[in-house]
Amino acid sequence: MKFSLIILTCIVLLPFLSSAQSQATVNMSEGGYGMLKTSISADYEYGWGATEDCFAAKISYEFFRNKNFTITANSRYTSTEISFGDGDLSNGFDPENIDLNGTHIFGQTGVTSTFHSKLWGKPFMALGMANAEWSRGGFARVSGIAMGILMLRANKSTQFGIGPLVMINTSSKIPAFLVFMYRHRFDNKWSINLYGGMFNINYAPTANNLFSLGADIDVKAFYFKPHNKSLPDKCRFTSTSFRPLTKFRRHLISNFYFDLKCGVSIKMSCRANGVAGSKEYFDCHQKISPFLNAGVSCTM
Repeated sequence: MKFSLIILTCIVLLPFLSSAQSQATVNMSEGGYGMLKTSISADYEYGWGATEDCFAAKISYEFFRNKNFTITANSRYTSTEISFGDGDLSNGFDPENIDLNGTHIFGQTGVTSTFHSKLWGKPFMALGMANAEWSRGGFARVSGIAMGILMLRANKSTQFGIGPLVMINTSSKIPAFLVFMYRHRFDNKWSINLYGGMFNINYAPTANNLFSLGADIDVKAFYFKPHNKSLPDKCRFTSTSFRPLTKFRRHLISNFYFDLKCGVSIKMSCRANGVAGSKEYFDCHQKISPFLNAGVSCTM
């Protein structure tokens, strides 16, 4: 596997960084394709908490590649059903009165560019992302991410890299921080990975089946209009959760895969911001709750 592909697919935050940092890394892992010519995926998730029915679809297409650069167009659509109860929001806000409860859609359309080369004799990659975000109310904002990562170790069995990440036009109070990736393969069946906001111990009994035990950091976000004088005309809702989970992946036919995940969702943060700026207008109460996720993907 080329070092540039390993770097792109194995980005993760330092453990126990803030949820805002986790959000950026998850967004990057979902949007920063560039690995294959075309990637399409869809999944459905049911949760037994305030966040219930969730659907997500993603597509990417790499339309330019040379020795050092790639440019990929990508698009993502999500639908999330929210069901908060009375008293679940801080500062006295009622979820029904501010139109928070119900089904919300969220979309991103943008481009991702990667550059890979050598730095101080070691593999190095830089990544830039720009996304236009929208919801049922129309266009919301343009956001971006710039990142560089240096592979300190990269051989057949172990890859380890570290570098800075900067978020552009973000609501996070910490727009810049360090990220790292680590991957080690013990043999043909066992491996350990830290990448894309995930930690997994993987076991592959056959070439077509993979079992994983670990955790990920999940982010659900959308824009909504609260119609409340105490809040901006348009708000961004962001829920970030730490999720211990188990996963099963099955290689179906050709380039098609099936994934099944189950686990529990533990709140890291849940808040409402304006479209721009880091001011938080209210916090949300969320109990620990189980979830089940099933999805299909195709890579070409």
